[in-house]
Amino acid sequence: MSQQEFVHKHDRVLEIYTRLIGGEIIRKQELAEEYGVSPRSIQRDIDSIRDFLSNRTVSEGNKTDIVYDYTAKGFRAVSPQSATLTNAELFTAAKILLESRALPKSEMERIISELIEAGLPASERKKMSGLLSNELFHYVEPRHGKTLVNQVWELGSAVYGHRLVELEYQKANGEITKAVIKPVGIMNSEYYFYLIAYIGDKDKKYPGYPTVYRIDRIVSCIVREEIFRVPYRDRFEEGEFRKRIPFMYTGKLHRAKFIYKGSDINAILDRLPTAKAEQQKDGNYIVTAEVFGEAGLNMWLRGQNIEYFDNPSE
Repeated sequence: MSQQEFVHKHDRVLEIYTRLIGGEIIRKQELAEEYGVSPRSIQRDIDSIRDFLSNRTVSEGNKTDIVYDYTAKGFRAVSPQSATLTNAELFTAAKILLESRALPKSEMERIISELIEAGLPASERKKMSGLLSNELFHYVEPRHGKTLVNQVWELGSAVYGHRLVELEYQKANGEITKAVIKPVGIMNSEYYFYLIAYIGDKDKKYPGYPTVYRIDRIVSCIVREEIFRVPYRDRFEEGEFRKRIPFMYTGKLHRAKFIYKGSDINAILDRLPTAKAEQQKDGNYIVTAEVFGEAGLNMWLRGQNIEYFDNPSE
């Protein structure tokens, strides 16, 4: 290799390294045409960069690596400090966010914009923005119109720290109530965020069971310094509770039994995570499920192809 060829190769490797670290997707055939060399030469350049990064990992603890992204059909640099999402992963996450319709438009636009900026290399951002721009333009925000991100985080921090929360809450009928609560979980369901909490039994319709608050209806809240204690046996299992409160109605644990006559039992099983179905000879299903409170379940059952034949007690 002549001195001039060595300089050209050296410059090319540095340029490729800079582009990779900058978040660009590198495709061998495109670079081969750009630099006037063979794809095999580009592969050797990439291998040289990998060797360099590997040596840095040993000497400096740097864990950056060059990996092949099968979705983008090219190489990219990844590291714990600057991890990126694939186009498919980010697009899926953005679609889930948009379909939730849980946030006002201003907050939804900001979150998706930040995801695109932080999660994708520069060369892929324009395409992703184009895919999502029309849906963002026509996004229908919840009617309450309240910004929620900071409040959800503040309440989540109270849950994590086991701190009492003093709040004013507006019920659906407009009545304002006040309570000091023990927050134990936050959930999102069908356009709204909910705070799950315990309050004094004397103030409750269903003593011993948690209360559900829609966060956008919280007029004001103060996180106190006092820490509450919940015995281990009574600790809130958010995942298990979620299975039993698909309609966000509070109340006693209710065991329901009904006949489903529709064509897709999965629609029932997905809606009621605790449900168990037993197919009958006539093709229908006997379904049993556990939910907190009857009101939400009863309203939903009336809109399904369901015969509600049994209503066992708690």
